[in-house]
Amino acid sequence: MSEVTTLCFLWRLTLKDGSTIGLTDHDVDLNIDGVTYSPRSGAESSLIETQAGLAADSATLQTVLDLPNLSPQAIRDGALDTARIAQFRHDWRRGETVLLSEGRIGDISQNGDRFEAEWLGLASLLDRSTGRVFSRQCDASFGDTRCGLNITDFPEDTDCPRTFLACRDQFANTLNFRGFPYLLGDDALQSDIRSADRRDGSSRYRL
Repeated sequence: MSEVTTLCFLWRLTLKDGSTIGLTDHDVDLNIDGVTYSPRSGAESSLIETQAGLAADSATLQTVLDLPNLSPQAIRDGALDTARIAQFRHDWRRGETVLLSEGRIGDISQNGDRFEAEWLGLASLLDRSTGRVFSRQCDASFGDTRCGLNITDFPEDTDCPRTFLACRDQFANTLNFRGFPYLLGDDALQSDIRSADRRDGSSRYRL
């Protein structure tokens, strides 16, 4: 007869507010390094797909929406957004714990009383856009603090096309335009030099 396994898995979630939640597939609470890993959450994880090079590792973590000090509504409100996650293998007889992988929580979906969280490896941080994107269109949302307009001042079905002309002519809000309307497009960058072109080093933008 084979021996009963003494191994289990642990998942440690570190939320953006600094609090920590421990999950395990073991059948009793485990207190390790000051973190209590709770089995009542019914956690289970898919196999982590480890990618070579700088590709992002990925997996999913599924659990019942009954996490300690974290309600289903709190999860829907974004409590798990950008949370860090670490997976360990623990030998509860020997008291040995091995870190297997680390990452962060990605997209979260809910199905009944369970949620499924996308697990992204640390390399996924390299895929994030940082800073601003240079575009002719405004990257503010209509009516937000960067836009500066009060949407209640306009008809309910008002839509902003996020262009400089609309910001100037429709909303008189050019001071808050968050795009770069004078960027040259590919057509201008790839066009041939013509004899009539101005060659004094000034801007090629034309109103």
